[in-house]
Amino acid sequence: MKVVFLVFSPSGHTLLTAQNFMNMLENKGVSCDMINITKNDNYIQKEDITHTLYSDIGEHCMLVVCAPIYAGHCEQNMLRIIHMLPKRKNGRIPAILLVTYGGVHSSVALEEMGKGIRSRGYIPIMGIKIAAEHTLTATFKKRINRQLPGEKEQQVLAEAAEIAVNVLNGKTDAVDAKKALEYAPFPKRLMFRILSQEKIHGKYKKVAINSQICNGCGQCIRACPVNMFACVDNKVQLIRNPGHCILCAECYHHCSAGAIIHPYIEVARKRLSDGFAELENPQSAVYH
Repeated sequence: MKVVFLVFSPSGHTLLTAQNFMNMLENKGVSCDMINITKNDNYIQKEDITHTLYSDIGEHCMLVVCAPIYAGHCEQNMLRIIHMLPKRKNGRIPAILLVTYGGVHSSVALEEMGKGIRSRGYIPIMGIKIAAEHTLTATFKKRINRQLPGEKEQQVLAEAAEIAVNVLNGKTDAVDAKKALEYAPFPKRLMFRILSQEKIHGKYKKVAINSQICNGCGQCIRACPVNMFACVDNKVQLIRNPGHCILCAECYHHCSAGAIIHPYIEVARKRLSDGFAELENPQSAVYH
């Protein structure tokens, strides 16, 4: 039996964190496998992926779901995938929820992931939040958490790995961490129940390409985690409905010609006080 990691990582921080966590488990003798859905159209673009998940995940003794946080929520693609997991009918398998975020607000992400995974017959035994560079702030006056994840985050992952192994070895019972995952203040929890990621970000999903200065380098195609771009008739074009954009700004930050028009950058600059936004304390932690 194996532990399966399910990962979505637009900027690479979630993947790096998941790999570090997986290495810790493997060093303790745990067999692991990883499914990276980033840029994978079998997951990103297909409507019904339950059969794909069933086939790819296979037999497993624990599931680790790894995603970034956007606007206080688990990123919408991973949240959709959680709700499409094959429902467990016989026996409940423990699950770990791992998020990376820019350190400003993790809010309800772990809580809503817990609800989703619980509805599929898993036991959410633990939530892990890991602070990482806030990639939206790359062009701000101050880059938030530029050097993270770092040593503190490694310590948090090591603590989580010890807990996971104890559950796998039967030394500790698999207990639902429901209350622990509801750590956000109640007013914030209530606010984010009303304000979904789409309600917060939806009207800014108008990313475009200035064809007059685009040099066709294809960096945006390679950088986009949800495959919004492609080269058509020797021109880089948007090929998906703008509503599928997740506003990660990877295209914007990788474009050498400055041809990407990204309406949310200046909005984020204001919301994050040009990089001087107040950060959570602690920024990285285990909830179980």
